[in-house]
Amino acid sequence: MKTIHKMLGIGLLMVTTSSCLKYDELRENPNNPASVPPSLLFTAVTPGPVSSFSDSYQDPQYHTFATADSGPLSYKYGGGTFYYGGSSAGNSTLRNIEKMIQEAETAKTPVYVILAKFLKAYYYSIMTRQMGDIPLSEALQGAKFPKPKYDTQKSVFIQCLNWLDESNNELAAYISANPGATLDGDIYYSGDLKKWQKAINAYTIRMLILLSKKEGDAQLNVKGRFQNMIQNPAKYPLFSSINDNMQLSHRDEDGFRGTYNPNTGILREGVLYVDTYIDLLKKYQDPRLQIVADPTPKALAANPTNETAVRADFASYTGASAAVTAIANNQRKNNGELSKPNEKRFWNFVGQPSILLGYSEQELNIAEAANRGWITEDAKTHYDKGVAASMSFYNAPIGDYLTTKAPYIGGAAGLKRIHEQMYLSLAENSGSEAWFLNRRTGVPEFKFSGVNSVTKLPVRWAYPSSENTDNTENYRAALRAQFGTEVDDRDQIMWLLK
Repeated sequence: MKTIHKMLGIGLLMVTTSSCLKYDELRENPNNPASVPPSLLFTAVTPGPVSSFSDSYQDPQYHTFATADSGPLSYKYGGGTFYYGGSSAGNSTLRNIEKMIQEAETAKTPVYVILAKFLKAYYYSIMTRQMGDIPLSEALQGAKFPKPKYDTQKSVFIQCLNWLDESNNELAAYISANPGATLDGDIYYSGDLKKWQKAINAYTIRMLILLSKKEGDAQLNVKGRFQNMIQNPAKYPLFSSINDNMQLSHRDEDGFRGTYNPNTGILREGVLYVDTYIDLLKKYQDPRLQIVADPTPKALAANPTNETAVRADFASYTGASAAVTAIANNQRKNNGELSKPNEKRFWNFVGQPSILLGYSEQELNIAEAANRGWITEDAKTHYDKGVAASMSFYNAPIGDYLTTKAPYIGGAAGLKRIHEQMYLSLAENSGSEAWFLNRRTGVPEFKFSGVNSVTKLPVRWAYPSSENTDNTENYRAALRAQFGTEVDDRDQIMWLLK
């Protein structure tokens, strides 16, 4: 799966535009290597969101791409991403985080040391979710451990959860001791540390939910951790509205354009919504459909004098199939039978904000925890908040949606509905979260076909191929420990999924 974060260029842009600082301010003296303000490093290592209609959203079957020369759809994912880099790598995210810690300690700006724990939890959790066991305890210590061992996935998650808890607690203490303090280099919240604390806890909620298959593991203590957070809102503040979303807005400026914009005409020609997504919206008569999609050209042509009526009719929308060839979808597109992204909403330089972590996801995660009996909170309350938040993001009229069309229901059926609403909420945002949702829950049911030589999704990424040559013994030992073989296969079931 491609996980290119289109908005990472923003971090690089902000570092570049900060180069107007005097050279002497960026070094201790002419004879020593230049030091970098921790705020610039923080900007560079802050994860960026994936903008709408990027390749990442083809895998969870939100959209597909079809033109006359399109190749077959492929789910044959390559290697995962290691964020370590070589010992001399200037673009290594985790090494830059360590450099940020060093610079912050020198500059006596501890807030960056605190947030480094959140960032490390973020990047290590991404790696382990993709691949399984990964180096952690011996990572980034080339002189001492040139060939680091792999830590078990369970131990990686425990460390990540501990980092997140420490980051929350330490940031709370910092805010209390430094009222009014702000965060330089912040691309999300304009320096608002209280919002960063909320984001740390919203991310922790995400991590705990993805460990749902391990809810009985005493060492992980998933349910206990979740209960502690929900029962102590003053200690663990969470997002309270979509205004807390970790998101970036777009504009017609280098580094700030989304993937789908008037400079990329090939996308306007080829991007089509997929019926997996469109049919679920139609199933619930969901008002978000009319916001995100245009009716098919054939539907518009059938009633040219009343476009309003056409757009209001759910039958006017049809998605492409992920189970047929791109050529077949292209033919249907040429026949006017398929829906494209809403031109008014998306075909400009603003589009919709790109979300990394959102309030709607948080509330639906809490609803799932309540449905599973982890907490005593009312699942319906959080379900309603999560759905309403997504509607608000799209400026969609909610009407009787929560009372008639898609009300919360209990039990297993209610859990499935939570997952369906999560899928709808994550549409074309939040990176690979919808894919991870499907891997964990099977919701929604994806469509495959032998026509594309795909009958199921892989469940993991392979390790970077360089591991087999640079860290052979530990790499192969990790494969044997996890899968009983030295074959690095994308269908092997990692600990998280057992």
